[in-house]
Amino acid sequence: MGDPSQWAAWAAAVTSMATLVVTTVVGGRREQRTWARDALTDAFVGFLEASWAHSDAMKALSGDQANPGERAEEHYAEMRSRLTRLRLLASAQVLEAGQELLRRQRAVQEAPPGAGREQALEDAARARRRVVAAAKREMGL
Repeated sequence: MGDPSQWAAWAAAVTSMATLVVTTVVGGRREQRTWARDALTDAFVGFLEASWAHSDAMKALSGDQANPGERAEEHYAEMRSRLTRLRLLASAQVLEAGQELLRRQRAVQEAPPGAGREQALEDAARARRRVVAAAKREMGL
């Protein structure tokens, strides 16, 4: 083992192994961050899309129709599902904004047709903008 070429081979092998370990660890962390960011983006987009679809379904009701209808209920259920994903991935500030939007969307469903529903829709739109702002902060945008 005293031959300089053997020492060089050992040094190259150790260096190669260290490089492999560092690359694997750093790459794994980067991949995990990318996955988390993508999952968070999908949850935000799904939550907001369901919110807009819910508001659209409620706007589409005839002026005197009080029952929110099956489509609005489906969109509300989708919001709840997406909020559960946000609970796993996002900060407390995002969750507070999301829960407030969910409450505002429920208020839209429960509001009487006419001016009451219009006001509830405006309140939901403001809450939606707060979710968008919280999402941007969460994602560093």
